[in-house]
Amino acid sequence: MDNLALSVTILLTGFVVVFAVLLALIGIIKGYGTIIYNIQNKKRIKKANRNADLPKVEREPETEPEIIVEAEPDTDTDELIAVISAAVYSVYSSSEVRIKSVRKVASRGSAWRNAGLSDNVRPF
Repeated sequence: MDNLALSVTILLTGFVVVFAVLLALIGIIKGYGTIIYNIQNKKRIKKANRNADLPKVEREPETEPEIIVEAEPDTDTDELIAVISAAVYSVYSSSEVRIKSVRKVASRGSAWRNAGLSDNVRPF
């Protein structure tokens, strides 16, 4: 009977320690995420606070992120541009994104890399 009580005590102690450590890790990760988020958005918050005090006419214009998507110039049809725009908007999911131009980027990498990419993105 002593062995059974000792086994149950050790089992319960193990569960408590494991869950306590897991909860501590969750707290550390959430705290780290909050700190990083605040550091990254510090500039945006300062600008919003600075602009809030000024009348609307004197406020600094908020800059929109500019994204340049590049594709082949001879295939720049309206449909292709619409597809690229839809993909960019779905990735960034923000109305602040504005696409200014679409142009082709010079091919980088070896022929093997390009062959592998074309093989993996080819339709069925």
